[in-house]
Amino acid sequence: MKKALKILSLLLAGGIIIALFILFATPFGHNLRIIAAESILTSQHRQFAKYTFLSNEELNRIMDDIENPKFQNSKAANALSDTELKKKANTPLTITIETINRRYADHYFQGKLMTINNPLNVKLVVQQGSQGSDVGEKLDVMARRAHALVAVNASGFSDSTGHGGGKIGLGVVIADGQVIHTSENDKPAITAGLTKDGQLITGDYTAAQMLQQQVVSAASFKPQLIVDGKKMITSGNGGWGYGPRTIIAQKKDGTMLFLVVDGRQSHSIGASLKDCQELLYDLGAVQAMAMDGGSSATIYALGDILNIPSTSSHQTRYLPNSWVVTAMEGQKVSVTIDGKSAAPEKIAEITGLPVQTNQ
Repeated sequence: MKKALKILSLLLAGGIIIALFILFATPFGHNLRIIAAESILTSQHRQFAKYTFLSNEELNRIMDDIENPKFQNSKAANALSDTELKKKANTPLTITIETINRRYADHYFQGKLMTINNPLNVKLVVQQGSQGSDVGEKLDVMARRAHALVAVNASGFSDSTGHGGGKIGLGVVIADGQVIHTSENDKPAITAGLTKDGQLITGDYTAAQMLQQQVVSAASFKPQLIVDGKKMITSGNGGWGYGPRTIIAQKKDGTMLFLVVDGRQSHSIGASLKDCQELLYDLGAVQAMAMDGGSSATIYALGDILNIPSTSSHQTRYLPNSWVVTAMEGQKVSVTIDGKSAAPEKIAEITGLPVQTNQ
């Protein structure tokens, strides 16, 4: 027994020495420590980044890249005529959600990809304080009040406690064409906005500049992933490590895409921003931008939360706002989740409307 324990101890010590050598004496190990630092610095636990044992210079460079990403203001398309807008509004609504799995050499992730054919059905809603005066609302609460078929989280928010108060969104927030919040001193912020014509615009804008482009819904976060068909991440993994993600995107024909990825869990380590960029680019996205990720990354559909949030309890956080998809009166609607179509009665129950289905 003593001999076996001695052998085991020697093997363990040898393994530790080899691991330390890889981490601190090889380019591969150095890259792993950079990825770890990126993941930590984009969480609520930045104080632990020092334990990656990177130099202060490297940590400061990583932090600067996170806080000040490169940006490009997307080009606005020509506005639709009233006739074109009415025709587009009457287009049947088709929502599909599918589970996606990706595996790479050093990480893997699981997520939900949502496709909405009609962008005019997508809008931002804000929390109304129904769950407390000092916190926002959970995603399902906002979705149910809006009679939304589906919803995802949107803006980032200040969270000094790490408990996810989510009362006020950071940067620019616009809902129903009204400015809800602006950046400090009305500075521009990296923002995703939907115009009255259903066009997704992203870039560094003030609230006033968004309104000038007829934006009716907007939320700030960062960074941009695809602008006017051009990939924004051209080297590295995007600088945010691997983690939970929420991404808003749009194809050339107006189809909206939302990607929500689980992370920091055994079933899903998480995605890099470049992973998300490549996935959406391959699907035809011409605009794509990150919304708040981490523990906020959540997707709701037909009364249920579909993913597993990375909070310690795996419960959803309080949020300042969310992107929702609602049906219009008389509009034909279909919702399909992993190949299973929602019953017409379920759609009518959620929307509160005598919705005609596409089935």
